[in-house]
Amino acid sequence: MMDKMKMDKQQLVTDTSLCESQGSGSRNNHSSQCSRRTLEWLLLLTGSALLLTCLAWASHQNVGPPPPMTPLYRPPPRGPEQLYLTKGEVLLDLPPKPLLVNSPVCLVDKEHPLLMVIMVVSHPSHKSLRMAHRIHASAEELNTLGVRRVFLLADASQGQVGYPAVAQEEVLQEATEWRDLVVGSFTDHYRNLTYKHALALTWPTRYCKQAQYIVKADDDIMLDIWGLTYMLASGLTAHPSGSIKEVPKHLVETNLTPKGLWAAGYVQQGLVPQRGHGKWAVTPQEYPDGRYPRFLAGWAYITTQPAAIAILREAQEIPYFWIDDVHMTGVAAGRADVKRYAINHFYTLDSIIGRCCLNATRPSTTNENPTGAPLCGLLVAPSDKNPDILGAWLSKAKQCHVYGIQCESTSIRSCPHSNLGPSMVGSVIPIK
Repeated sequence: MMDKMKMDKQQLVTDTSLCESQGSGSRNNHSSQCSRRTLEWLLLLTGSALLLTCLAWASHQNVGPPPPMTPLYRPPPRGPEQLYLTKGEVLLDLPPKPLLVNSPVCLVDKEHPLLMVIMVVSHPSHKSLRMAHRIHASAEELNTLGVRRVFLLADASQGQVGYPAVAQEEVLQEATEWRDLVVGSFTDHYRNLTYKHALALTWPTRYCKQAQYIVKADDDIMLDIWGLTYMLASGLTAHPSGSIKEVPKHLVETNLTPKGLWAAGYVQQGLVPQRGHGKWAVTPQEYPDGRYPRFLAGWAYITTQPAAIAILREAQEIPYFWIDDVHMTGVAAGRADVKRYAINHFYTLDSIIGRCCLNATRPSTTNENPTGAPLCGLLVAPSDKNPDILGAWLSKAKQCHVYGIQCESTSIRSCPHSNLGPSMVGSVIPIK
């Protein structure tokens, strides 16, 4: 631009000199033409100077990098692609759909065997209960035991009576932060609990095959994870009464192995469908028989990978029934010839007893080994959906089992009972 202006200025000087060198005769003829040409060159020079001034001003205004652009929204990551169900996968009678969210917890040390994976059935609105589990029995602590834990949810964006709606964005945020959620692509509703139960068995058989045992539990159930881990690691043997016990130290082999078709938990028998009205009422069309088969309560039970596969196979062949533990551990397990063993003496269904055993567990005051097991020897108790009590239970179990503190507790029979009665505590129901 500067060179162009110099050339224009030189041309203007040249043209002006030519006009002045003309004779007087020709000057009169060409004076008007020279004046017009001089004016044109002056206007051109003035315009060029003005353009340069504007360009220089603009260049000073753009000093530095351009302002940042607003980043595009990207959904949170959901883990490796191989974690998602293929289009050919089905969950009982549901049409094939991929999971909404999956978890990579079992991809860590995938080639090494795990003792067990805990499948915790939860509602999206129960985040406080999930946090109690995470804080007082962290994933890092479970990893040292050879244990993984997953929380099972479904789509609660619509809500239901007694359970508030939870936006999927909140669930995705929690899944991104903790990476321990599995969310099924069906509506979260109490009449869909059988789908959640089926997912609790389906997921380990596909994504955590290295786990020897599967523990299905509800999110408000208090588990002595360390006591359960030690019991499974030491091996189990069946008792003639139908219960299972720890293998005596002098025995090398067990008759209950991770390869067997069996499950163990709180055995329910002799129960009848609730007819009439109410949330849990069952019509004769839904369940025509007048009595339920023996089944394991869905609060918490142990099973094996082969047994889970066998139960799922049979569950897909029979009509859907929404009372999940009856359907899965009763009807389907019976058809699959999965043996069910009672460990009722490790359970209490009474939250008052659970709190009593929690408060009674304390460090031993003697130098001798304490005679009572921590938490009255219980492995399973209800928390009444109280995250503080759930956290205290897990902390107490960890204190007694992990930190080397010798603990003792009162006998469960000395605890006060609620209206459930003593028959709900420590009873062993034979399996014929």
